[in-house]
Amino acid sequence: MEQNPTSPYRIGVMVDLPGFPGLTDMFPLGVKFALDEAYESGLIDRPAQIINNEHMGQPWGDGSASRNAYRELVEEHQVLAIAGPMSTDNCLAILDQVEEYQVPAITICGTQEYVGKHAYNLPNGNLADEPAYMAAWLKNQGHQRIAIVRDYPSRIGMEYYRFFEYACQQFGLEIIGVGNVFPGPTEEDVTGVMARLKATNPDALAYLGFGEACRQLNNGLRNNDWAPERIMTTAFIQASYNEFFAKLIDGWHGIDQYDERNTRLTNMLERYKKANDGKELISNSAVSTGYDIGLCIAIALSRMEIATPESLSKALETIRMLPAMTGGPGTYITFGPHDHRGFKGLDYLNVRVARNGTTELVPFEFGG
Repeated sequence: MEQNPTSPYRIGVMVDLPGFPGLTDMFPLGVKFALDEAYESGLIDRPAQIINNEHMGQPWGDGSASRNAYRELVEEHQVLAIAGPMSTDNCLAILDQVEEYQVPAITICGTQEYVGKHAYNLPNGNLADEPAYMAAWLKNQGHQRIAIVRDYPSRIGMEYYRFFEYACQQFGLEIIGVGNVFPGPTEEDVTGVMARLKATNPDALAYLGFGEACRQLNNGLRNNDWAPERIMTTAFIQASYNEFFAKLIDGWHGIDQYDERNTRLTNMLERYKKANDGKELISNSAVSTGYDIGLCIAIALSRMEIATPESLSKALETIRMLPAMTGGPGTYITFGPHDHRGFKGLDYLNVRVARNGTTELVPFEFGG
């Protein structure tokens, strides 16, 4: 009797931040390569079909674009799981749908509020943890009086600021000035804010926000003839996407998750190059988080008892101590029934600096 053919597993990928070379293209490729390797190694019994949905989400639009994208992937394409969305605003916009449809969405957003039975997270930055890294680095550099530029009104900027206040309390720092900018500010807006903050005579400057303001931060500093030591959130990761963004924030330190010391990532990049006729992926946290999410989905596919989103979601909770491509050598992924935030380890975040169109790892031992 002729054997019936099997259908591929359908996996959705939501790209809600289009127009960012190094992110928009690298994240889906990382997801796909992990699933391709899982099939080739025999971990899963059939290939996975990746269904991409790229749309303009917040902060440029509103939450409806991501809600429509999630619904389309679930209802029309009947995917078993979704990689994405990427940003906090868009992840929170779909959270009620994730719980209603029970199709797990493994996102890279940083908020503490993306929590649910089918909401999983491998955060490309963390709105609660990053401020502690920033404060520890500032203290390590001998700074105490800190001025803040933050996105406002913005869920991301406000959550960052709340945890930065806690971190300053923890590390004995003082916030002496706060300047609010729109998530997509003009050069004039930023110039005015920088003038007011410079007048407070701080030891250092910190930026807390999504990252669109990065296009104007250095313009605002130059217009005020001001060059303080400065650090930002994982808005910094744009500098590892391409040279253009690295030059935009030249001189800034920032929190990142790309770590060239993680040989698991470098080995994966070599495997991709060999499997794709010399074509290379960019070494950054977009491709590493994509791969990590794809691998988690592959492991769950191999362990689910029946081929349904609910069973796959339950299988995700069995992943323990999985070495990660993202972060430093000590980063691993663990999920559990009441723990859907996967990255663990002290070095899953690091500090880098942007110089001359590229970034460099800054030696810094958190808590050391």
